[in-house]
Amino acid sequence: METISAVRYRQYYHQWAEGLAFYDALAQMAYLMFTAEKPMDHPLMRPPTSKTQALLVIGSDRGLCGAYNNDLFRLLDTHLKMAKKFGRTLQIYVKGRKVLGFLDHLKIKPAKVYTEFAEVPTAAQANEIGDFFLKEYLEGRIGRLGIVYNRFYSPASQKAQTLTVLPVADLIDDLTTRSTIIWPWEQNFEDFLLSPSGEEIFQTLSEMIVRTSILGCFIEAAASEHLARVVTMRNASDNADEMIAELTKEYNRARQGQITTELLDIVSGMNAMKS
Repeated sequence: METISAVRYRQYYHQWAEGLAFYDALAQMAYLMFTAEKPMDHPLMRPPTSKTQALLVIGSDRGLCGAYNNDLFRLLDTHLKMAKKFGRTLQIYVKGRKVLGFLDHLKIKPAKVYTEFAEVPTAAQANEIGDFFLKEYLEGRIGRLGIVYNRFYSPASQKAQTLTVLPVADLIDDLTTRSTIIWPWEQNFEDFLLSPSGEEIFQTLSEMIVRTSILGCFIEAAASEHLARVVTMRNASDNADEMIAELTKEYNRARQGQITTELLDIVSGMNAMKS
């Protein structure tokens, strides 16, 4: 299991690393439009009106990956409590049998379970998921979309978090924070001549950001899962080796003690015969 997860982790890590420059470019372009002197008037930027919130939870199908799923469960439980406290309706979308089992334990039926792909969707499948939530948001059936997943910061740091995807303004803030540093006075949106118009560009850009962010969350979650499994299996192997070493020592001591006892019995018997 350690070997298999190590191979898959490297695959997902390369996908994540290769996409960083693309995410940075999207963040910088969105930041320029978001901070324009004339505010961008777009439905995806307006404050939500619906009290129904969608939550996409990305867990694993298999266990033996340490606290990977438990951290997600604690975060999901917090969302459930806060939704109840503030009178919000929570629609939960699930990827992963472990998350589904947790919801079954709480007697909560998810709005949808994604079983069309194993760990990471294809670009077409991610676009389909993004288009579905975009339609739900624009038609007012949901007022917010959050993704609960294990975010991959680096090979040494992964942490369960909630990424707000809709409204897009919150997502742009997060993308800008994780992006390369953007100086507010470095360049302005008004410095560019755009064709087509900024509104048309933002329409396509916002949809692209939502779709790629959803795909990126799945990739980060898969990389975090397999890295957690590599570490867990390696620790299990090390613990097993230590246990084998300790048991071998105990066996050798017991065997040596038995041999010593038998030799003493033989010597005592010989002495008794001589006397």
